[in-house]
Amino acid sequence: MIRNDDQLQKAKEAARNLEMILEQARKTHRPTEYKAMSQPILLELQRRESEILEYLSYPDQQASAAGI
Repeated sequence: MIRNDDQLQKAKEAARNLEMILEQARKTHRPTEYKAMSQPILLELQRRESEILEYLSYPDQQASAAGI
């Protein structure tokens, strides 16, 4: 669960790293190998993206408290 903007940035970076791993794997693995190895990575990427979207779905608590 993402609790602040710093964690948000780390989650975005982690998601991008997973995407880069998949991009490279698509170029170097045969389709059947890629499908097998990509499934857990895709699930992790989906989980991270879901957390990012959930965090971004709510207003900034600090900004709300300051009346912004």
